[in-house]
Amino acid sequence: MIRTLIFMGLMAMSMSKAPSCTPPRCVSPLTQTTRETLKLVKEQVTSSIKLTTEKVKRNEVDAHVGNEIIDSLTETIQQIDMLIAASVQLEYTSAKEEIMLFAFRTSQFTSNTLTNLKTLGDLYDISTYSQIETATFFPADSFNIPPEKIDEAKKAIEPVAQRIIRFFGDHPREKFKAVIVCSSTTDGQERNDKLGELRARSVANLLANQMRSKKEFIPTPERIRIKWVALETAVPDFGKPGMVSIIWNLVPASLSQ
Repeated sequence: MIRTLIFMGLMAMSMSKAPSCTPPRCVSPLTQTTRETLKLVKEQVTSSIKLTTEKVKRNEVDAHVGNEIIDSLTETIQQIDMLIAASVQLEYTSAKEEIMLFAFRTSQFTSNTLTNLKTLGDLYDISTYSQIETATFFPADSFNIPPEKIDEAKKAIEPVAQRIIRFFGDHPREKFKAVIVCSSTTDGQERNDKLGELRARSVANLLANQMRSKKEFIPTPERIRIKWVALETAVPDFGKPGMVSIIWNLVPASLSQ
């Protein structure tokens, strides 16, 4: 990140000096600096793709969400390659204004890309996995939380909700797409497996409702997706019966297909 800021600073210096020299020689440092910046950003995007792939393999990021992020970042790399190729062609033109405009637009693209990567990195740096004890607020053989137990259930998911809200607060200019992945322990019997799934969804819905109240961060809160996964594909060491697993995924809207 520091190297990128240095390159961007050099780009700005090159732009400020360009009017006092003769094309095409005056724009050569500018196009070279632009290419170096793009190459560095490409390295960072590639690293983010590798990290996302690892997160998916460890079940820390939902596979569908991870693939969506990877596809978006792959498109970013393709855009970078096209910009690098364009900078080579522009270096041999005498249209200084065209090169200056290209450098300015490329700088905007670079800034937006780095913002996305930082948000993604911040999300990967915190724990998005939680286990919630549900045995005390679900009646026997039921997946509905009774009214007298709602406050207890909300208190149980409050730490998770607060982590998400703090993340929103740290990224006030971002918009997100949200996917909540849930799972639950079962005893292997079909009836109890289904009950476990419905209980997990009930808890996830409670969390989703907390997130829906933050409409300024999620443009379409009604589209928060809740996904249940079978235990064999859930996080290892799931815990004792009565536990619900929650993994929340937030995808910057700019990386969402």
